[in-house]
Amino acid sequence: MKLKEQEDKLKYLGYTLLVFLSVYGIKIALKPSDFTVFLTASEMLLAGDMPYNEWLFVSEGNYCFYFYSPLWAYVLAPFTFLPSFVAQYLWLLLNVFFLYRIGQLLLDYIGNYRRIKAVYLFVFILSARFLFYNFEMIQMTLFVVWGGLEALAQFRSGKNVRGAFILAFIINVKLLPLVLLPYLFYRGMLKAGLLTIGFSLLFLALPALWLGWSANWELHQEWFAVINPSNAEHLLETDLGPHSLTALIPTLFTETEGVIDAQRHIANLSVDTAVLIMNFCRLLLILFTLYFVGKPWFLMKERPSKLNDLRAIAYLFLLIPLIFPHQQKYAFFCIVPTVFYLVYYCFEHWANKSLRLKTILVFMGLSFLLMTLTTDGLVGRSLNAVFQHYKLITYGALMLVPALVLARFSVSED
Repeated sequence: MKLKEQEDKLKYLGYTLLVFLSVYGIKIALKPSDFTVFLTASEMLLAGDMPYNEWLFVSEGNYCFYFYSPLWAYVLAPFTFLPSFVAQYLWLLLNVFFLYRIGQLLLDYIGNYRRIKAVYLFVFILSARFLFYNFEMIQMTLFVVWGGLEALAQFRSGKNVRGAFILAFIINVKLLPLVLLPYLFYRGMLKAGLLTIGFSLLFLALPALWLGWSANWELHQEWFAVINPSNAEHLLETDLGPHSLTALIPTLFTETEGVIDAQRHIANLSVDTAVLIMNFCRLLLILFTLYFVGKPWFLMKERPSKLNDLRAIAYLFLLIPLIFPHQQKYAFFCIVPTVFYLVYYCFEHWANKSLRLKTILVFMGLSFLLMTLTTDGLVGRSLNAVFQHYKLITYGALMLVPALVLARFSVSED
């Protein structure tokens, strides 16, 4: 089957998913969500007020901080003139597009593949919890994953300006795709990297056109103060919601009080020592990127294959919910490129039934057990709260690292 014919068939699957999620979105858009916080922040900025360090109303007894950029709040300004339901529903429809486009962009890495429907089905099963949680909360992760993959696709096509614009914008919105910027320079895409930095600076300065330099500087100082990773609340996260190394490591090495009265520390070190261990683990995961990207561009004899690129990029996306603080369940939708690569690898090597394949499947199974089968829809809210207390989602994401290490295509397969 030609790739064009395959893409046409996938379009019909996409249209079916569009109809389902469009109907599903009506129910979701009727309720308050995190998108309400974004719109409230936008309204405050339009009124000349600061949206940072303020508890913004979501629903009865539920308040949140606004952690995103000033520019993003201004971009959302047109949505504030719409009824809440319409604004939320439109963003959900955009998320459907992002999801569909993510599927297309990942397909580009493997080309024509006769089992692509089965691959997508398993990817959906392994990441469904985080997909639906993004829709339930009307969150941003699909936008971030799409933007990162779209920018990389534009760079591969030689469209550096377009790719840099997209990547710089999503970095401005949520900073998380910043992990892709060093990758560009390491791969020798110097023009793409420099343009991304240039657009990033432009987006920071853009609100000064209507605010003035002084007000824009003050606004960004407020934003940076909120997202500063050295803030106390970003060093020791003890509540049920956060899931990352920040939420996992310190609670293992120092005694903390959580929502649930159950011991989870294996040592009773000082908070400073526990945070130091956490930062060391972060650094190890970041440095381990070098294993996946291989030699820098100036030492390479030829450009890496698409599969090699996908593996490295998948690891970078996997890093996002692990190394950044204040990561909620919806952030773990970033595992999708990793899951896609691993599922494809397993299909390609299924006939061999090798020890390597079986080991990969064990790690993937453990990840699925810890990340997806612990959802409250399956185990109930009380047990789910216990699982969140012990940060099993983070353990599940970490299980994907050794799976990705083992899932390496040979040179001939590339």
